[in-house]
Amino acid sequence: MDISVKYYNEAERLLFQAYPKVGVLNTLTANTASIAKDDLLAYMMFTEQGNFTGRRTYADLSAKIQQRLGDFDDHFTFNNGSIQARYIGNDMVGDFTERLGVGLGLCVVDKIEGLTQADWELIPIGTTPSFDYKIQVASTGTNFIQAENKGSIIANNTERPPTVSRHYSSIKTKKGHLREEDRTNNITLFSTVYYGTIGVLDNQNGSVARVWLVDPTAIVLKMDPYKFKLVARLKHYLVEFANVGVHNFIIKALEERISEIVQSEDYLKYNNVPIGIKNPKYIQTYMKREMYAAVDTNEAFGKIFIVEKEKRLVPFLIAYPKALIKLLINQNFEEIVKYQYSPDFMNESVQVLMLVWPKDYESKKMPDIKLVFDETRKRYSATYFGKINHDSSGRIFGLLDKEQELKYKSFEEDLD
Repeated sequence: MDISVKYYNEAERLLFQAYPKVGVLNTLTANTASIAKDDLLAYMMFTEQGNFTGRRTYADLSAKIQQRLGDFDDHFTFNNGSIQARYIGNDMVGDFTERLGVGLGLCVVDKIEGLTQADWELIPIGTTPSFDYKIQVASTGTNFIQAENKGSIIANNTERPPTVSRHYSSIKTKKGHLREEDRTNNITLFSTVYYGTIGVLDNQNGSVARVWLVDPTAIVLKMDPYKFKLVARLKHYLVEFANVGVHNFIIKALEERISEIVQSEDYLKYNNVPIGIKNPKYIQTYMKREMYAAVDTNEAFGKIFIVEKEKRLVPFLIAYPKALIKLLINQNFEEIVKYQYSPDFMNESVQVLMLVWPKDYESKKMPDIKLVFDETRKRYSATYFGKINHDSSGRIFGLLDKEQELKYKSFEEDLD
């Protein structure tokens, strides 16, 4: 989808000319930029301001998905290849305005620096009570990237009214404090790169989303950037895999490996040392038998969440590629830190097979979902076919609302 990325003013443009990625920045601001719609949807749906990497329970995530789906339909439109607000002022949910700012801002920074959702951690920063706040931090593997993201929804997003200028002042006020900290600590310029963004929408039909770039001063973090990127990704996938029903023995082994890496001064000794489990033969062996989903037979595994949409109960899929869990089991650090998911086939209609065992069938309310009972395997199943979303971190997600007749007779054998 198209967005307009511009420097906030001429003074900011001049400051950005010293940035390491100035060539990318100048090209981005001179032309209409593009970001993946699915990446923006993923940030808006799954990023929680103030709890960026917090562990979510199955129940929490189910409720969140349902609420976010309603927010999209009620407050935003996707027209003319971009995104617009349906309302401005008090009619727009303030919390979601901030989430939109985070999503637009991080999509732009991801594009500049080659990052994904799996790279970002939200950490507390501040040395005085008046400057105690949290900030998104990622790593390219060689240096740190920090981002402070704001959001506004106004009548005309080509202008900068007080609501937008207040965001600018907030970012620049912190900058003055941080520059003083830099001088005190003899910090090297651009050992850490800090992007300030203000994402702005309006409700004009066919308008293009806008992101204003602001140059704050970075806070230097005293840690190994490569180690930070590796641990951030491992922690991200640990939480996500637990949510989609990966077996506890895999989760526990991955937790132990993360702890070993964090505590070790020579953490590279664990590179290419598989975590202490046998690589499962079948994809289904990775997963608990609860609300299970397989994408394109052998491509990905995941879980079904039952959500309400337009007064119907509809399955919502969250899944991850089979290749990704094998990668984390085998612990090839270089492949983990550079992993980005971009399969061509996901842009077309994709088949999703859902399996539900009796204990879940009896406890979940699924009157609108057509399931067929398999007497031999003692489970229910349904096949869905249609477009689903994916982001660059590997998350596959979306509503499954186009049913087809189940055709598989030997499911486990197909999954080898």
